[in-house]
Amino acid sequence: MDRFFRGLIGGIVGGVAMNLWTLIAVFIFNWPIVRFIDWAAIMIYGDFPRSHAEGLFALIMHLLWTGVLGIVFAFLIPHVTSRGYLLKGAVFGIVLGFLIYAIPTLLQMPLLAVHSFITVISNHIGGLIWGLTLAQTLRWLDKKSPLKSG
Repeated sequence: MDRFFRGLIGGIVGGVAMNLWTLIAVFIFNWPIVRFIDWAAIMIYGDFPRSHAEGLFALIMHLLWTGVLGIVFAFLIPHVTSRGYLLKGAVFGIVLGFLIYAIPTLLQMPLLAVHSFITVISNHIGGLIWGLTLAQTLRWLDKKSPLKSG
């Protein structure tokens, strides 16, 4: 398995973890947040998901997006060494969260431009979880197939 596929898998595994976090935030902590699936739906449909089918498609697209971001991380990490990979994954996740929050503001997307403090905190925790899970999964996959780094 080459670096592209390891990054894709790592990013998707991280995407699953971050979406599980939002389930915990909403259904256990009862936080009124904009979930990652909502972000994806708004980017796709221009509104929150209105059916389970729309929600499922938004989730699939979100997982593919996190997979693509995992590919980027997988190709960056060898250039900065894999020492401290968990810290690098955490920073990558938090910085991407910041940048992704800036895009709707710059594009003046009303449903995504203004959020409650708890949504911002929850989504950045999700970004942190994604980055840590991505880094750990990529590390595990790299150890499984060390000869195929390309």
